[in-house]
Parts: sequence; C-alpha cells; structure tokens
Amino acid sequence: MTDKVKQGLENLKWGLKAEEIALEYFYSHQYSLRERRWKCGNAIEIDLILQKGFTIVFAEVKARRGDYEQAVDAVDKNKRTKMVRGADIYMSKLPIQFQYRFDIIAITGTEDEYSIEHLEDAFLPPLNGRW
Repeated sequence: MTDKVKQGLENLKWGLKAEEIALEYFYSHQYSLRERRWKCGNAIEIDLILQKGFTIVFAEVKARRGDYEQAVDAVDKNKRTKMVRGADIYMSKLPIQFQYRFDIIAITGTEDEYSIEHLEDAFLPPLNGRW
C-alpha cells in the first residue's frame, strides 16, 4: 500500500469518526437527526440534516488534523452551492414550512483529543423565492 493510499484511508476513517462526534454534539444540544449523508443525484451530498424545533439545519462536517484552515474557508463556493441546491430540493418536499439554516461543524485534532467548532448560520443562500 502506498503512502498516498494509506493517508487517504486514514483521512476517511477520521472523517467518519468526526461525523460521529458531530452527531453526539448535536444530540447533546437537543437536535434530532433527520438524514445522514443525504444524497440527491450524483453531485449533491449533505453530511447531516437535523431538526431543532421548527428549524431544519443543513450541516457540513469538516474533520481537520491541524488548525491551519478556518472551518468556514474549508467549505468553498462549490460546496455551498451544492448544499443550497440540495436544501432547496429537500425543503420543497416537506409537508409544512420550516425555518432553515446552514451550519458548519469542524472537528479538529485526533480521535483521542479534539476540539469542536460549531458555526451556526455559517452562510446564507442566495434568494430564490421558493421557500
């Protein structure tokens, strides 16, 4: 196994663990999980779709080993656009209207020692008038 493949597997393992940590965090803050790794077509995936009261939260989980990049910077314009498109589709299928927001949760460190940064309302979608 090459070093690049080994590093890729380690990153995948850390990303999955970070998703578990994020879920535990959200559960401890009274959110309920609606969807995990929700997909729409081949290009859109939203890590976590949660609900708290009448608010739907579309959350992107970022696992980082070091503090070299801000969490909000790790979610680029392309990812934000895909999240907004997915959220638009998801929200349009709900039987009642909810408030919504886009959060980023960054888990930085290792499986044994990490910090959590939760950015509520990390970005705003462009207005399209359908929600």
